[in-house]
Amino acid sequence: MDKAKKKTVREELLCSVLCSEFGACPFSFSDKSEQIQNYGCLPTPMDIVKMRVEHGKTWACHENPEKPCLGALKYLRKNGHPFKVIDKELVTEESNWGLYTN
Repeated sequence: MDKAKKKTVREELLCSVLCSEFGACPFSFSDKSEQIQNYGCLPTPMDIVKMRVEHGKTWACHENPEKPCLGALKYLRKNGHPFKVIDKELVTEESNWGLYTN
């Protein structure tokens, strides 16, 4: 693997934390994240909660779609919702995520 592309575990975790707290993650509750939600590119936090609570589906991190969204998991846990990943097939931006939000 090219050294420039190889990330350490710490770097991957840092990316997730930065995204979920300061980036475009719907759970960063930032101007940037709201702008992207308004474009319809990402679901709202309440859409993601509904996916998990009503359908058992977990939203993937949009920066690394192979991992669950850290912001969503933290929000679900903090608010007393089920937060553990039970369906390993994560919902991504490319998925038809609207099926789980209506």
